[in-house]
Order: sequence, then structure tokens, then C-alpha cells
Amino acid sequence: MQEHSGQDIVNFVGGQRYSDIYTEKVLLLKPDADTLTGISDTIRQALSLDNAVGCIGGYYDDELSMLFMSSFFMQNLGYDYEEFMQASGGALRPLIYPGDLKYFEGDKFREGTGAGLFHMMMKDGTPIYVRTYKMDSTDSSGNPVWIMAVRVAWDAQNVDLINGVMQSGVWYIDFNEDNSIRKVTWSQTFRHMLGFTGPEDFPDELEAWADRIHPQDRQRVLARFFAAANDRQNDIKYEVEYRARSKDGVYHWFKERAEVNRRLDGSPSRMTGIFINIDEEHKTREENEKYSAFHRSYSKSNICEFYVDLQEDTFEELKMSERLAESLGSITSWDEISGRYVNEHVCEESREAVRLLFDRDYIRSELRKLDGELSLECRAEYCGEEYWVRNMVLPGDMDEHGEVKHAIVFLRNITNAKKAEEDLHRMTKDNHDMDELLNGMVKLVKRFAVCDLENNSFMLHNLDGKHLLRTSGTYDEMVADIDSKFKTLSDKKTIPDLLSRENLMHYLRDETDIYNFEYCSKDESHFKNMSAIPLEFKDGVLSRVLFIIQDVTQTKNNERQARAALKDAFQAANRANQAKTVFMSNMSHDIRTPMNAIIGMTAIAGANINDRNRVLDCLSKINHSSRHLLSLINEVLDMSQIERGEISLVQEEFHLPELIDDLLTIMKPGIEQHRHDISVTLTDISHENVTGDRMRIQQVLVNIMTNAVKYTPDGGKIHLGIAEKFTHGSTSCYEFIIEDNGIGMSEDFLKVIFEPFTRADDDRTSKIPGTGLGMAITKNIVEMMNGTVKVDSRPGEGTRFTVTIVLRICDDDSVACDELADLPVLVVDDDKECCEGTVAILDDIGMNGEWVTTGAEAVERTVERHNSGNDYFAVIVDWKMPGMDGVETTRQIRSRVGKDVPIIVFTAYDCSAVEREAREAGADAFITKPLFRSRLTALFKGLAGGSGEMVFDPVEAEKMDLTDHTGKKVLLVEDNELNREIATEIIGMSGAEVDSAENGKEAVDIIREKGPDYYGIVFMDIQMPVMNGYDATRAIRELPGCGELPIVAMTANAFAEDVLHAKEAGMNGHISKPLDVNKLNDILNQWLN
Repeated sequence: MQEHSGQDIVNFVGGQRYSDIYTEKVLLLKPDADTLTGISDTIRQALSLDNAVGCIGGYYDDELSMLFMSSFFMQNLGYDYEEFMQASGGALRPLIYPGDLKYFEGDKFREGTGAGLFHMMMKDGTPIYVRTYKMDSTDSSGNPVWIMAVRVAWDAQNVDLINGVMQSGVWYIDFNEDNSIRKVTWSQTFRHMLGFTGPEDFPDELEAWADRIHPQDRQRVLARFFAAANDRQNDIKYEVEYRARSKDGVYHWFKERAEVNRRLDGSPSRMTGIFINIDEEHKTREENEKYSAFHRSYSKSNICEFYVDLQEDTFEELKMSERLAESLGSITSWDEISGRYVNEHVCEESREAVRLLFDRDYIRSELRKLDGELSLECRAEYCGEEYWVRNMVLPGDMDEHGEVKHAIVFLRNITNAKKAEEDLHRMTKDNHDMDELLNGMVKLVKRFAVCDLENNSFMLHNLDGKHLLRTSGTYDEMVADIDSKFKTLSDKKTIPDLLSRENLMHYLRDETDIYNFEYCSKDESHFKNMSAIPLEFKDGVLSRVLFIIQDVTQTKNNERQARAALKDAFQAANRANQAKTVFMSNMSHDIRTPMNAIIGMTAIAGANINDRNRVLDCLSKINHSSRHLLSLINEVLDMSQIERGEISLVQEEFHLPELIDDLLTIMKPGIEQHRHDISVTLTDISHENVTGDRMRIQQVLVNIMTNAVKYTPDGGKIHLGIAEKFTHGSTSCYEFIIEDNGIGMSEDFLKVIFEPFTRADDDRTSKIPGTGLGMAITKNIVEMMNGTVKVDSRPGEGTRFTVTIVLRICDDDSVACDELADLPVLVVDDDKECCEGTVAILDDIGMNGEWVTTGAEAVERTVERHNSGNDYFAVIVDWKMPGMDGVETTRQIRSRVGKDVPIIVFTAYDCSAVEREAREAGADAFITKPLFRSRLTALFKGLAGGSGEMVFDPVEAEKMDLTDHTGKKVLLVEDNELNREIATEIIGMSGAEVDSAENGKEAVDIIREKGPDYYGIVFMDIQMPVMNGYDATRAIRELPGCGELPIVAMTANAFAEDVLHAKEAGMNGHISKPLDVNKLNDILNQWLN
């Protein structure tokens, strides 16, 4: 460090004036003393401009390293040299108050020059204001140097302390003797209150403040300011409130007060003021004024105001109208005054409601629950006039227990408000109607033109913004423009003809006339309607016309579509009438055919009553004809329900193998009658237990397969395929394929196959009975299940139906088959697809499946295995195969390998037809197709467990014998005597004792008398006089101990909905009329065994 005396500096900077001001030492913080040589003039200038008492300078590096600093200023900060160097490290930045470092960031400090004000840190950690004057220079090496003349701003420091105490900003303004402003000084707090930081962004100038005053306040404030300053008698005081804009652009409210120090002649010397933010005060004052104004306005319409003591039955009257005071004024009890008001003034229809509203206990109870008011409007009368009054109760203060102690009660006259409400409602409706009208007009009218025929001009206005035609010009140009793009709908007249002045004058003769015509684009893709309305006549001659142009393309298209739809509907109606005519003809034929058989066979049986065989033959044919007649009736009823939208689906769990077994059982007689060959294949069936409408699914499959049986010539082939396509979550998609090699259908008929009453017009089908409803019913049911039905067919080649539905899968009931793991099984079938499907199921079980397609191959492969000591666990062989059939294959295997290998015969036909012959050949078990996983698993588990004889044949011949239920008691509830006789006779064949009742009420009485354990089952008809079956069932369920008594509906109500209604009523089952003996037997076995 080098020291230079003040005299040294005088020589150094080259000026005497500097030595008069600066008498302290300059401390060089850089070793080269010559460094000051290049900046002496700048130091002198800075010191002279700011009347400073010290200076500092340095470089523009990151820390603002100092080149020199006057020791006097360093001492004012409380430092000696060593302390200063330790605190600053020879740089300016560590000495700056952290809150002011933003002034020294980036290029701010480098680019700034002139006066400044900021805080520096004293030794004891106190921030202190310093005033600076910054200039730039270069050192002897040409490096940029900053130089600041500095002095401690004790005035700013003191003002800041005062402002902090007063929570205000101080300012003062010095005046010359001629009243002009000499100097303006804004305190830092003043600046900060407006969001500014220092003189660099809010200079000490009057305009800096005046420009930020709100425009609505500026003239008033400045006028007051100068009036107070120039008032030599000091009578005018400067005290104002105004809005000023802060740096962020937001206006705030401030109060300003100032005092003026004057010279002897009264001229202003200094004006000192304080600046206070009164945002909150002003806001509070405005709120109070609003509340006061609101209360004055609100109270103005109040008839009465009371402050009620709910505990003491007293009240304080805050306001009461003169009219009511005459009848209520002398009362001091709240209960009494409210009671008199209700009795004498409230209209009768509201008295009880208002009486309750003013009840003190009610008020306490309701206000405890509500965070608001109680209010009730009513009509009231006083002084012979009727008013509408709103009675309001508001909570007052609470007692020490939190209960409402006082309530504020208003009686408010709302007569005018009610009238205004009614007027507003009426006006709103009128305005709404007008808006609707205007909106409709805007939508209808896309463009219009005002034409001056006298002056040959027009102006076209486009409301949709599209400019298809020129918008202005001569009338003749408008006509030509339209004619170039459009044409008339008639060949007789052109656009110029219709828009000619002569034609317009012909149709528009007075102000009430309107002339309309339609025209279209040249390609007839757009249609317009033009309406000509007269606007002005001169001397009886049309001079101005308004043309309204509407686009009617949609209307025209709708008319075309309507005409086409009407034509289509007419044709469809004709087709429907023709179809119904054909349907009625066919139905007449189809119904009369079985009826003729029934009547004829009945007559023949009666004539041959002693010929038992002849009678049995007649009865068999009567039974067959009756079932056929029932199927015709069921189809008609199903279609009727579908058309009325009354059919619904029932969701129930069922076993897929049982569904297919029932389907094959139903179809078996027809298949055998026509000697068809049926095959069934399964593909990837992983889930056999599902949820859906089992009966409707069976109905769909029966309808399709019945057609396959009927329309396939005798000896044909029918195939049923079932596949599980994919599983998603808890549902699986199943595909049912039914195909045949029958007569097929034409492409034309495929288009209408699913329409009701439709049958192919073909000599080959005319003799086959049917209603033409089966496929329509099928399609509707499948679509109700969100499924699809597709048909492919070629005449003479056959037909293929594909039904796809999604069913919810039940919990997997499959069990582990560890005992069957890796056991080898040979599958023998001439149907390759069947072989592959069966082997896939075996693999899924865990067994090793192999397959061959001939009996010879099966024999050879079984012998090879036997000779190698590795026998098959079992051989599954199809019964009917070309060449060596299943029985002969069994016989050959037994003759070659003995009884070591179990042989199972499987077939799509009745096992009983082959069982005796196959057993003689050596078969161990029998199973029918299709081979479901569960069925194969049970079969092989039986074989593995040592069961020697197993028959899995779900397709059994129809049995007419009833199981013996001798000693059991049955109650039959049936109102029709003939039906009662038939049911009693059939049930009696089982040995059960049958009691009967003619209606539901009689049945309830019998069971009440007999007790819940007397009858084993109750068969209940539904439609009966006195009490129907549903009500009777509900009544029985309410009898003691009858909650578990079996009750089964026996009714002609045979739809799925009827089954559901029966279950909802509490019944255990449902059997439809006419009675199916086998189903009746199953029900008896279920509940009586």
C-alpha cells in the first residue's frame, strides 16, 4: 500500500480546487502508483459534481476490485485499513448491502453513470445510505475503470428512520425566491412505496411523481399543491387523497400532507410532506359506505324491524310502519305481537306457516341447523289494502352455550318486487320469443339485396360471409350475374323473365304483395327461393324492391328423400301385405294340416276303439301333429313379442355340454327320419360353464338346425361346430357354425331371409311346412345378445350359418388331473378335424394324444405299442367309419392284443344302437359326441379308477314312463276343468295322490288348513279367477313354515319373461302347457325324491 497526502493529490490531479475539498489521504490498493495518472481528471470532476468528501474506484471484474479508496470514507464506515481489507478483500461487492446488489448485476453498473443512492455495510453490520456520483475512465494501460465520488447520506438515513416510525414516505421540495422549484428530494421509502428502487428509475424531479397520479386526480392534486405553496398567508393547507400508479401499473390510494417553510415575505422556501398508503383505510371506508347505503336502501322497504329475545319473550322495536303501529304498537311480548300480526293481518292460507315461522322454539331449533336465514312470503292485509310481505328471521347473538339468544325479524314489503318479477317474467318470455324469431330469420335468410329500379342499382348483403355474386352494381348486372350461375325450374321462363321490371310490376302492385319463385344452380345441386317485397312506389310505379334469398337445398333434398322414402315405404308395405297374405295362406295350410291329422286320427281311433295297435298308432300321430302345431303357435307368439319390444333375456348359469346335448336330443328324431349324417366338432373350448339366456340360445340353434334338417335332401350331411374364439376379462366369445349340403339359397333370397313372413319361392320348399318367422326371430334374439348371425349359401351346394355371441364365463370348475398326466391315448376317426380337436383337448388335460383316420392304422399302431411294452392307456374309436368301422376295429384290436387296452366307442348317434354289438366285440365304454373336456376327464378318471363299464350317453330316446311316487301328495291349482283332468291323470300315473283347487285363494286356504308338510309339491296355474298364481304363491310364502314348500308354475304363459316373473313371485320352477311328460317327470323326481 502507498499513501499520498492531499498535496500530492493536488499535483497528481492538477488542480488547486480539489485540494480545498479533499484533505484526506488516498489509499492505493494496487501497487502501481502511476495507475492514477490516467484518471485524475475524472476523479476531480466526480468530486466537484456531487460535493463529495471521498472517492472510490476500481475495475469491472466480477467482484468489482477497487483500485483506490479515500481513508476518510473508510473511517466513516468504521474500518481501519486492516479491517477494511479483511472485510472487503479489496473489492466493492462485499461492502454492498445484499438487498441492493441487484443494482450491480450484469451490465447495470457498467452502463449506469451519474447520481445514485444505495446502502453500504458498516463495520458493525448496519446498512447506511451513501450518495454517489459515478463516472467512467481508463487506467494507464487503457483498462476500463469506474470512479465514484461518495458521501454518507445522513439525510436519507434519518428520513428512512422517520419513515419507518411513521410508516410513510417523506419528501421535500426547495423553492427559489421567485417561487420556482429549485430542488426535489424523494426519500427512498417514498420510492419504495411506489415500487421503485432509487434515483435511477425514479429521479428527484416533480414530473416523476406528477406523471404517476391518476388522470382523474392529477389536476386536482397539482392545483392544490401549487395553491398551498404560493399562499403567502398560509391559509391553504396541502392535504389530499389521490390514486397513484406504482411501478407494476397498479393504482393505490395515498394520503399526502405537507407544511411550507416561508421567507419573511411569505414566499415558499421548503415544502416538506409525508406520503401514506391508505388502500386499506379507503377500502374499509368504501365498504362502510356501501353497507350504510345498503342498509338505508334495505330498511326503506321494511314494514317492521324487531330484535327479539328468544329466551325472555321480549323484543326491541327497531322500526314499525305507522299503519301497523296503530294495531301492534302497545304490545311488549313477542308471542303476543307476532300472534296478533298473524291473526289480524296475514291472509288465511298462510297463517299457520307464518305462526310457526315466528314461534321462538322453532326459531331456536331451525337457526341452530342453518347457516343463514328463515324466510317465508305471504299475502297480508292492513288498512284495507293487500300487500305481499316477506317475513325473515336472522340469527342474532349467542348465549354461553352456543344457543341462539336473539333473532332479528324483518317484515318487508315486496309488493312492487312481486309485480316487477311478474313483469320481468312476461318481458323475458316476450324477449325470448323475439330472439327466437330473429335467430330463425337469420338462419333462414343468408343474403338479401336492395334494388333501386328507378336508378338501375343494387346492393347485395351476405350474412354468411360467402360471396357467390357481385355485391353492388346496376340492377341489370345483378340479373345477368344470377342468370349466368342459375336457372329456373321451369323451361317456360328464364331468370331475366322472372326478374324483369315488367314482371315485378305485374306481381307487386301495392305494399302488401310478395312475389316468390324458386331457381337452382346449373347442375341442380343447389336450390334457392327468392322473395320480392316492394319497398317504395313513386307515383304508383314500383321504384325500390327488397329481394330475400333463401337456400332451400336441404328442403328440396328432404322432399326428394321423402318422396323416395314414401315410394320405398309403399313398396315395402305392398311386399309386407303380400308376405302377410302368403303367410296367412301358408299358416292356414300349415295349421290345418296337423289339425286335420289330429281330428282325422281321433275319428279313426274312435272307430277302432277295440283295435289296440290301431289306436296306439293314431295316438302317436296325434302327438306328433300336436307338437308340430305347438311349434307353429310358438313362432307366431315369439315374433309378436319381438315386434312389441316385450321380449327380454334371462341371465343364468348353464353348462355348455348340456346345451349341446339338449340340442342334439331335440334334433335327433328329425335327423334319424331323414337319415342325415351329423358331425360335431369343438375348437379351443376352455370354459364350459357360462352365464346367459340358455333357452334363447337353444332356440336360435334349434331354428337354424331345423332348417338344415328340413332343407337338406335325405341322406345329407349336417355339421355343428363350436369354438371359443377369445377371452377378454370375465367374458368369452363363442362361435356356433351350422352347415349342410342341402338345397341352398339364392342371392336374392339371402337379402330378405331375416325379414318376417319370408320364405323362398321355390318348388323344392313349397311342400315343407313353416311360418317364415324362424330366421327373423333368430336374428332378433342374437342381436339382443349383442351378437351377430351370418349366412353363406349357394343353390344346390348347401348353407352355412355362423352365430357369434359373447357369454360371461363362470368360475373355472376344472380340477387337476395329475393321475392322467402323460398317459397316451389314440383317437380313431375318419374326420380329421374331429381327430385334431379331440387331441387338443387331451393335450389340455395333460395326456398325450395321437390320432389316425382308419381302423387298419389304429390296429397296427396299437399292436406296435403293445409289442414294445408301451400300451396305450386307451383307444377312442368312432363307430361309423368307411372300410373298417369302429366295431370291427375293436374286434381286431381285441384279437391282436387282448384286453390290456381299454377301448371306448364314441358316436354322434344313440349309443344304444351299437352298444350290444360293440360290447360283444370288446368295447369297455361308450361316449357321444361332441367330446367336451369335462366329459373326457370324467371318463378317463373312471377308467383310471378301475370302473369296468361306463356309458356317457346324454342323447337318450324319449321316455314316457313316470317314476313311481306312490304315497306322495301333490296339490294341483288349475281353473280349467279339462286341463285339470289331464294334469291329474298324467301326474297320477306316477302313483302320487293329487288334490286340486280351482283358484289361488282356494289353494291358500287348503295349505293353511293342511299345513306346510302335507304336500310334497304344488303345481300352480297363473291366470285364474279370484286370485292369480303369482298372488297365491306370495300368500303361501307368508304362511308359517311354507317358505321352502316347492311351488312350480304350470301355465300356458311360456315366454322367458313368464319364467322370470314366476321366480320373482317365489316359485321354484316352471313347466309350460301343453305338458312335456319327460320334463314333468324330471320335476317330480327333483322335488319328491
